[in-house]
Amino acid sequence: MKLYCSANSPYARKARVIALELGIGSRIELVDTDPRDPASGYWNINPLAKIPSLQTDDGNILFDSPVICEFLDAECGSGRLSTSPMRNAWQVKGLAALADGTMDAAMLVRLELMRPENERSPTDMAKQMAIAQRGFDRLETLLAGQDDTPDLGTIAAECCISWVMFRHPGVDWLGGRPALSAWHDRMSHRESMRLTAPGQSLSWTGK
Repeated sequence: MKLYCSANSPYARKARVIALELGIGSRIELVDTDPRDPASGYWNINPLAKIPSLQTDDGNILFDSPVICEFLDAECGSGRLSTSPMRNAWQVKGLAALADGTMDAAMLVRLELMRPENERSPTDMAKQMAIAQRGFDRLETLLAGQDDTPDLGTIAAECCISWVMFRHPGVDWLGGRPALSAWHDRMSHRESMRLTAPGQSLSWTGK
């Protein structure tokens, strides 16, 4: 299989973490991809020009990180990450959707900040940051007192938290959220999370 991704994409990181948790990293080639570069040929692979994309063993291309994560879990993990002792399948999906939506809001701000200052919309950025803050509030409630058991939801949540803190360091995201801070500290120390943390190279060893 081939995973088209980049080192700091939180969406691609979810798939990388799942591969490590399932012990299938050796079966997946990581292809460093710039989805914005028309010369790369990637638009022929994914016309949406987004990462990640997964080329399966039979040559099919899967788009969208939730689809890819569920595929890897179903095909290579017998669905063991789709439920957990703490959540049923729908609660896992709901937690993953909350994390993805929170990342989406913070990502929109990140993209806006990459534009020239005179082209940015402070109103839109404030709106999206407020959404991200509400997402963190809900994560504080949902993850209070839980351990580092991985499932599709908790993996998405940790990828969200780490990336938002990495890209928006001027905000104290965990201040006033002690339960989320404690959970993040536990989850971030899992080997799969350490090897894929933002700021590291794109490899299965994190080096």
